[in-house]
Amino acid sequence: MKITKAEYNGPDSDDDVSFDFEATFENKTEHDIEFVKSSCLVIDKAGVVIGGTQGDENEVFIAPGETESLTFYVPYLKGQHFNGSLSDASVIADTTFFRAEFHELGEHEMPQSSEKPAIIENGFDIGDMLKILGTGIFIDPVNDSGEVCAEVRVGIRNVSDVHFEKVEVKAKLMDKRGSEVETGEDYQMVGAFAGSLLTASFYGMKPSRLKGCTMKISLLVHQPIAFGSATAELKKSE
Repeated sequence: MKITKAEYNGPDSDDDVSFDFEATFENKTEHDIEFVKSSCLVIDKAGVVIGGTQGDENEVFIAPGETESLTFYVPYLKGQHFNGSLSDASVIADTTFFRAEFHELGEHEMPQSSEKPAIIENGFDIGDMLKILGTGIFIDPVNDSGEVCAEVRVGIRNVSDVHFEKVEVKAKLMDKRGSEVETGEDYQMVGAFAGSLLTASFYGMKPSRLKGCTMKISLLVHQPIAFGSATAELKKSE
């Protein structure tokens, strides 16, 4: 990864300093990259962090061999925080790039009451790292407003030392005509040798609306495959 633009504007009349950061990254892996997570730190001339961001997430698509432009956001900082001078200040950007692995968990009939949830034995392994522990579809009892909450629950165990930054379940409630009624999703970080429960919820549903409906469920696993770090000195924007 290479920083191609590291500029600042200001300080203005309110002593605010704004920033404009851009970088390029070449995908040298054998996989499509579909998700990026980055941090960006602004450092003064003494090497002390003045501000920045962390955990910024963006969906991208970078095919193997392609080069992509990236933009980093840093909020306004005060000029006085740089001891009156931005000369020799710099920016450090660290980025993790992820591949996305898609898995269908099937289309299943909705339960018609809270007493009879849909328990689906569709567990499987993803390599020797993740174990998917089946799927459950649950409906709460009817509340005072005559509505119910429906939930899709998927259990996951990470039996490896690999950290998965984002594992996401997506659920689509489909009516008997095959039209999409509503969608729900949830995502979690799944650390090494840890378990996680993903829950996609559907609130305020009329029980009659659920008759004849099905739930289409899928899983998206984001696995880190590349890393990029770069540093550049700040320049006054022209």
